[in-house]
Amino acid sequence: MLRLIIVENSIFFRLGIKEVFEGNPDIYIAGETSNDTGLSGLLARTPADVVLLGVNRPDDLVYVDVTHHINRHYPATKILALANEDTAHIVQSMMEAGINGFIGKRQANHYELEKAIRKIAAGGEYFGKIDSNNTL
Repeated sequence: MLRLIIVENSIFFRLGIKEVFEGNPDIYIAGETSNDTGLSGLLARTPADVVLLGVNRPDDLVYVDVTHHINRHYPATKILALANEDTAHIVQSMMEAGINGFIGKRQANHYELEKAIRKIAAGGEYFGKIDSNNTL
């Protein structure tokens, strides 16, 4: 079973993601948090195959630090960034820091999100577009 941790500041978005995977027998929501501080504690006590990391603020480079932290302390855990349209430069920095994939929030229907999670959990990469005007 694939264990997923969701990091997203929007409770509504987290609830939507949880609902998408609720009936899925092989993707388990191992935990959720609204921020990077909560993620540190969660990862320390809850193993995860994939962290779905919501990137919400275009001026906050904490996501790069989070990426480094996960890669350093939890190297088996893969990172899928879930990005807003105005975060291209942050996602680029995260790519350089070692994320395994990203998906734009407008692109993230349940089929595409599941495809991305499964692909990176299996050791691959998934790099979608943020939007049609701002691709990476």
